[in-house]
Amino acid sequence: MPKKKRQGLVIKEDKDGKTKKAQKAKDAKDAKDGKTTEGSSAGAAGSSAPPAPWLHDYSAELEAAVAWLLWPMTPEDFFREYWEKKPLHLKRSAPKYYEGLFAKSDLDQELRQGKVRYQERLNLVRFEGKKIDLNKGPGIASFQEVQEAWKAGATLQVLHPQQFHSAVRATMAALERSFGALFGANAYVTPAGQQGLAPHYDDVEVFMLQLEGSKHWKLHRPPDDASCEFPLPRTASRDFQQEELGELLMECLLQPGDLLYFPRGTVHSGIAEGGFSNHLTVSTYQGISWHSFLEKALAGEDPEFRSGLPLNFSHIMGSWYELGSESGPRESFRRKAKSLLTRLQEFIEMDEVCDEMAVDFMTQRLPPRPASKEPKEKQSSEAITADTKVKWLDPSAVRPMLSTDPETSEATVLLFHSVGNDSGRHMCNAEAAEAEEVGCLRFEASTFLPALRALHAAGMAAVRCGDLPLDENDAIALCENLLEAGCLELCSEGRNG
Repeated sequence: MPKKKRQGLVIKEDKDGKTKKAQKAKDAKDAKDGKTTEGSSAGAAGSSAPPAPWLHDYSAELEAAVAWLLWPMTPEDFFREYWEKKPLHLKRSAPKYYEGLFAKSDLDQELRQGKVRYQERLNLVRFEGKKIDLNKGPGIASFQEVQEAWKAGATLQVLHPQQFHSAVRATMAALERSFGALFGANAYVTPAGQQGLAPHYDDVEVFMLQLEGSKHWKLHRPPDDASCEFPLPRTASRDFQQEELGELLMECLLQPGDLLYFPRGTVHSGIAEGGFSNHLTVSTYQGISWHSFLEKALAGEDPEFRSGLPLNFSHIMGSWYELGSESGPRESFRRKAKSLLTRLQEFIEMDEVCDEMAVDFMTQRLPPRPASKEPKEKQSSEAITADTKVKWLDPSAVRPMLSTDPETSEATVLLFHSVGNDSGRHMCNAEAAEAEEVGCLRFEASTFLPALRALHAAGMAAVRCGDLPLDENDAIALCENLLEAGCLELCSEGRNG
């Protein structure tokens, strides 16, 4: 059966802020010839771009960062037509769209201050038929040696700039809030005419933000290789040679302000053009799949799913044995497998599995940006009364969960939060977070559940402490507890004195 071709799309804004759709015949020819095509966003978000996340507080607007990332295309069009399906080149003709996000000069400043360590914050790489590691060993990277490597053709791969750069951190935090999933970031600063990495594919959804200069990209299907899962692989690929790549899906030139998206499993390679290229790769949805969900669900306590397969099962099951007559052992194997698949529907505790995945996200995501200019210590020291008005610092930074106290067997509400998460360790998987490091508050459900539900339903709206469905003293104690943890903030009109 012939494989279906995936065609990408280029969205180009004209002077009126609108888009034009090329003829279908030309689109098909351009795709066949390996060229990018121009098309319509079918409902573009308008000519006025949303404010940048590093210049605007998005904590009260859950979907705002998605609208900024995809403008002028609407999120609805993107998720319907492209997400996990095919690549997209958004050509904005707006070179200042990412101004202030991350520049080569920002990296130069970090280098001059002696804050950059090889392999932790920076890799020097070059592609010459294979990837060449040019790091000067572990340790501090000096500005002079990095500049010399840069002039000799090395790509500067900046690892996790959100850990030290406020604009990137604000952007990643806003995207994590909008997608409900971790977002990683790496910047790639490549000299003209150079390629930093070998063709490969990733196990994440990739958005490339072209910050400075230009880069010419080619996107391919992976080779027809048993080691390559396609589409939507669960693991990243090996490095490929150009001659073994599959069908060309898209070829495009990214210029400042442009966005390139492609699904996991898309082989990509790029060469800098003009002076140099600086792009920020942001990625998400690693392990956020139905496969991952079912894996977690099957990690439960039912021993029947963990029991062993029949002895010598490989001598009764398989394509070779399918050619023969159905024996008793084969029929028994089939009945058992079907029985377990049927039981799976009853066995899976979907809410518990989603709680587990959501708590994993909450303990690893970036913390919210403080909305108040006053330090948390000053706010928490203010006396709270029944007339005090409070609101969540960021509702998405709190994950409520119903549980049972292991000692008393009483129903409890667990409130996991990301307020105290360390930005400097974001996306570093060196070790799992210890239980005492996880932001979690525990409340008796019999007393505090109605009040916590009322706060949760309020979203970013201010709530008068005395209006919570609780005894007044308990309501004040609840607000004090949440304020001290940093989850709530005082509203200016609700402060005393």
